[in-house]
Amino acid sequence: MTESKPTIERLSSPRGAPLTALSWADLRTRVAAAGDFLLATTDQDGRPHVVPVLAIWLEGTVCFVTSRQTRKTRNLARNNHCAVTVPGHDVDLVLEGAAHLIRNALRLQKVADLFPVKYPWWHPFVRDGEFYDPADSALSDPRLVYEVDLAQVFAFGKEEGFSATRWRF
Repeated sequence: MTESKPTIERLSSPRGAPLTALSWADLRTRVAAAGDFLLATTDQDGRPHVVPVLAIWLEGTVCFVTSRQTRKTRNLARNNHCAVTVPGHDVDLVLEGAAHLIRNALRLQKVADLFPVKYPWWHPFVRDGEFYDPADSALSDPRLVYEVDLAQVFAFGKEEGFSATRWRF
């Protein structure tokens, strides 16, 4: 998969504070290094559902894992549009797009290989084209892995005035 090159827009802040000077390369580095991710989906009745997820950055997309029976899985089956928030000490990031299941075994393996790098306590594995939690020794509960096809990304600076930048794909 090749990473798309977004167009950048510097958004004004209510107080006219300096705009975030974050480059796309800086943003990718921050997402790749982040340990905290919040996924926002929409319930059937339109209410938001926000939960923490384990996620990694792979070739221009955020990939996250979930169990098959979760509320977020049901929400994404109905409406795959979502947002992934990455909080930071000086900049908060919001990545919006459409989540798609990863079904390709080679891509699943790439994802599985990256999780222990970021989360050393978790070593998922791929067997017969399915993604598994290492605690599932019976191989009875394969996990779902989604990647978010980005539509736009926001960076919100926390300096006085709360500056903002948007990248569109």
